[in-house]
Amino acid sequence: MFGLVDHDDAMPESASVGGGYNRTSPTSFRAASLDQQETYAWRPPVTSGDSASLWERQVTQPRVDDIVRNDPHAVAGINRLVDMLVGAGLRLSPTPNARALGLDPTNAKDRKALKALAAALKSEFALFAEDPRRFNDAQRRLSLNGQFRLLARTMSRRGEATAFLTWRKDPNARYATCLRAIDPDRLSNPMGQPDTVELRGGIEFDKHGGPVAYHVRNGHPADYFRYSQLLQWERIPRVTSWGRPVFIHAFEPDREDQSRAVTPFASLMTRLRMIGKFADTELASATVNALFSAFVSSNLPPDAVTQAFTPQGMTFADKRMDYYAKNPASLNGVRIPTLPVGDEIKMNSSPRQTTAFPAFQTAFLQSIASALGVSYEQLSMDWSKVNYSSARAALNEVWRHIQTLFAVFTEQVVTPIYYAQVEEAFDRGFITPPPGAPDFWDAPAAYLSARWIGPARGYVDPTKEAEAAGLRMSNLTSTLEKECADAGVDWEENLDQIAIEEEALKERGLTRVVAAPGHIANDPNDAPAPDPRADEPTSQAA
Repeated sequence: MFGLVDHDDAMPESASVGGGYNRTSPTSFRAASLDQQETYAWRPPVTSGDSASLWERQVTQPRVDDIVRNDPHAVAGINRLVDMLVGAGLRLSPTPNARALGLDPTNAKDRKALKALAAALKSEFALFAEDPRRFNDAQRRLSLNGQFRLLARTMSRRGEATAFLTWRKDPNARYATCLRAIDPDRLSNPMGQPDTVELRGGIEFDKHGGPVAYHVRNGHPADYFRYSQLLQWERIPRVTSWGRPVFIHAFEPDREDQSRAVTPFASLMTRLRMIGKFADTELASATVNALFSAFVSSNLPPDAVTQAFTPQGMTFADKRMDYYAKNPASLNGVRIPTLPVGDEIKMNSSPRQTTAFPAFQTAFLQSIASALGVSYEQLSMDWSKVNYSSARAALNEVWRHIQTLFAVFTEQVVTPIYYAQVEEAFDRGFITPPPGAPDFWDAPAAYLSARWIGPARGYVDPTKEAEAAGLRMSNLTSTLEKECADAGVDWEENLDQIAIEEEALKERGLTRVVAAPGHIANDPNDAPAPDPRADEPTSQAA
C-alpha cells in the first residue's frame, strides 16, 4: 500500500523539487553542475508550455514579421515550405472505409457502390473548391488552394494558423459553406483580460483542458482605421452542437497543455539578424571601396604647404597653374592634365578582402536551413557543390520532414473544411449513402477517409527514379496509387487519361512506345535494322 509522503523528515530539502539551484554537493550529471565556468551562470527559469509562450509571443511575433519582411533568407525558407506543402494545389483522392460503411470490398456490387460514392465525393469537392467565382472564400477573394497557401504561409511563419467556417448563402452558389482566414494576432483575451485556467491566449477551455470557444477581436490591433471595432470581440465555438467544425486553430504543440504556438523562427532570430547585418556591412564596405577609384596626394614638405596657405603675392606655383589654365597642354589633340607642384594621382588598387564572407554565410545558413526543415541548397539556391548522391540524401531528409508537416496541415486545416463541405453535400442531397450504410452524421470518419495529394516529390535523376518506381511496383512493395501520389497526380485520373489517349492513338493508327528499363525503345513500326554480317561468308565445318 503506497500513500502520499506526509512526514517532515521523509525527503531532504536538497532533494526536493525546486531546490536544484541550491545544491552544493557534486552532481551526477555535468549538466546540473554549478561549479563549472560554462554552467555557473546558466540558470534558466522553470517554465511550462504556456508560461514560456503566452506572454513572450507578444514581443516575438512582431520581430518575426519584421525578419520575414526584410530578410531574403527568411522569405526563401517560407517560400520553399509553402511550395512543398501546397504548391500549385492539393488534390483529393477519397477512400471511404468500406467495412465501416457495412460494405464488403470483395463483393462486386459493394465495390461498385463504394466506387460510386468515392466518385461523388470527389466531384462535389471539386465543384466546391474549383469554382472560379470563389464561393469557397467568405471574402470571395481566393480559391481554396489559394486559402491553403495563405494558411500554410502563416503556419510556416507563426507556427499556427487560424480560420473559421461560416455560412453565406448566395443564389448562384452551390454551397453556402465558406472559409474565412483570420490573422492569429486577433485571437486574444477580450479587453486584455489576464490569462486564467479557463481563458488563455484568447482560447476558452473546459474542465478537461479542451478548447471550447475562441475569442476573436473584430479587427487587427494595428488597424488604426478600425478603431471602433478594436474593443469588440466575438466568441466563436470550436464546433456546433452536432459536431460540425467551426473554428480552425492549426498548430502542433511542443509541450503538454500548450495553448498557443511558438514560431519556428524563435531560435533563429538572432542568427538571421546577425547574418543580415554582416551582409549589409560587407556590401556597404564594398560600395565605399568602389566609390574611391583614385586619390590625389602631395609630396610637398609641411613648411612648403604652410607657405602656400600664407597670404602673399602670386608665387611660382600660382603662375604655373595660371599659365596652363590659359594654355592647356595637349599632345596630338589629347588633353594632358596638369597638377599643382608636388601633387600626384594614385589609383586605388587595394581590393576589398571578402574571401571569408561566403564560408561564414554558408555556416550560418546551414544551421538556419536545418532548423526550418529544408536543405541548405534550397535555402540559398546554391547547387554548385552537390552531386546526385548528396542531393538525393538531402532531399530524402527534407521530404521526411515535409511529410510530417503535410500530415499536420491536412489533419488540422484541410480535413475540417472537407468535413463541412461533405456534411452540406449530404444535407442537400448532392450525395447519398450507399444502401444499408449509416448516415454521414453517424459515421463521419468512414465517409471522410481520403488521401490528400500534394506537390510532387521531385526528381534528381528522372530516369533512375522512374526505374526504381517500376521495380517497387513489380516487386509488390509499392502501388500505382502511391507512386502517382509521390508524382503529384491522382492514379485514377491518370488511368482515365491514358485510356482516352490510347483511344485517340488507335483512331489515328498510332502506337505508344514503351521503353524498357535502361534503354530507349525503338518505334515498333520501324523495320528492323539489317544485320551487317549478313553478306559475310560463313565457314563450313570440316
